[in-house]
Amino acid sequence: MLIDPDPVSALKRIEAWLAREYPDRLPLFRPGASAGTLQRVEAKLGATLPGDIRMLYAAHDGQPEGAPSLYLNQRWLPVDVMAVTWEDLCRRYGAAVTAEWSTGWLPLFGSVRGDHYCVDIRVRPSGRAGPIIWFLYDNPERAIIAHDITQMLERVADGVETGRWRLDDGYDGFSD
Repeated sequence: MLIDPDPVSALKRIEAWLAREYPDRLPLFRPGASAGTLQRVEAKLGATLPGDIRMLYAAHDGQPEGAPSLYLNQRWLPVDVMAVTWEDLCRRYGAAVTAEWSTGWLPLFGSVRGDHYCVDIRVRPSGRAGPIIWFLYDNPERAIIAHDITQMLERVADGVETGRWRLDDGYDGFSD
């Protein structure tokens, strides 16, 4: 029987690696968001979070300040910060769906310069969220970097466990 991978399993693997190799860099993640917080954010977004994204935030509510960036130079945003960032991007780019912006994209990861890794929450038949989109504030091109959040996080987990990814302080977090 195949086990459907979930994003929380990848987070556990990353955190276990960090605890072994760099225990002084913990905590990597914040405690999970409450059901009430998730419902409040969903009301703000006007959409239900897909199951995999809800599962992720219920397990861990993003990263604390000062934690190593989880994916290249971007930290995983706490759910409230993600919602505020989404509102800001909607104000800046509008409500129309274009090649440059869609209100169906949630900025799960962010950098100080305004770049984001967004997940497309227009739910697929599987009930899971769609691809991860690289949103660069100064470039209108939007590359897809993973087909879903689990693939993105497994890339980091597999990478640190095999030595292809490392904790790079010069890059402010995990990098390949």
